[in-house]
Amino acid sequence: MSRTRSQPAVKDTYSTHDVAKICSVTPTTVIRWIEDGLIPAFKTVGGHRRVRRDDLEKVCRDRNIPFDLGSGDEVGRILVVDDEPVVLDLVRDVVKDLSHKFDVEVARDAFDAGRLVATFRPQLIFLDLMMPGVDGFEVCKRLKADASTANSEVIAVTGYYTEANMERILAAGAVACLKKPLDVMEVRGKLAEAFKIEEDGGSEAGAQASTPARVLVVAQNADFRARVRDELAGGDAAVEVLMAQTAEDAILMAKTAPPMHVIVAISTPGVEGTDTISKLAKSRHSPVVVAVHDDPDEEIRAHARSQGARMCLPTTAVVGSARELLGL
Repeated sequence: MSRTRSQPAVKDTYSTHDVAKICSVTPTTVIRWIEDGLIPAFKTVGGHRRVRRDDLEKVCRDRNIPFDLGSGDEVGRILVVDDEPVVLDLVRDVVKDLSHKFDVEVARDAFDAGRLVATFRPQLIFLDLMMPGVDGFEVCKRLKADASTANSEVIAVTGYYTEANMERILAAGAVACLKKPLDVMEVRGKLAEAFKIEEDGGSEAGAQASTPARVLVVAQNADFRARVRDELAGGDAAVEVLMAQTAEDAILMAKTAPPMHVIVAISTPGVEGTDTISKLAKSRHSPVVVAVHDDPDEEIRAHARSQGARMCLPTTAVVGSARELLGL
């Protein structure tokens, strides 16, 4: 007997994961939209973000995004833009071990990348910086300048890693820059971070996920540290919370006890005007770094992101929603 696949129910409000599926972006992109004021949202009593259907439909209309509820079992779409087969093989091997389903396509040059971006609509792109013809910097700029592709997340990869190249590609709109040869665990972590995947099962990744997630909170404000610590420690999943009051202490702590996530207040002594965020972002395990400021303007946000912060949020947006922000 044939079976008709049921469609997801039309709802009055949508979670960040729902919005990500509808708009063909990653959940972390949706969070940035909300915090940047690009999409209206509210928080539930439990601190979870929700977007009203009317607001979401308007955003989709304004951005020419089809309001597609999907089938409920969508897969993540990843595009690898690289002429080295080993990079594609590594990404494919990594996604096989994750609890989420993925489709992975490959483009060998900028021409193929442009064609696949239009037809495949990738949510996440691994982009080689040094390709024949147009280089990765130019490809990234073009992606971010086009409204139809601006929200695809870009992770740069390069065998010619330098501080200058990293800063240049982050300024062009990439969220990270990885060194070749790629590290399996680093790629796995970036995918889990982008798609908010909680890894489980009997694999090595599952064994690691069973250990407490380590979060480093860097802030001089004792009340802020205490409130974030209590929230992180109060959920079902185990979290180990480390705290530092200065940039120097944070960098030392990241070396001795590498965190998976960092929440850093820009007003912390030694952080503002330095490359502390960059050092934390590039420390072992390449942690997710969330920068915090009482009233961040676009210049502050841009500076934090150029240093390697995943996002820069108002203090009020972090307190009460730290677990959701970090996917814990």
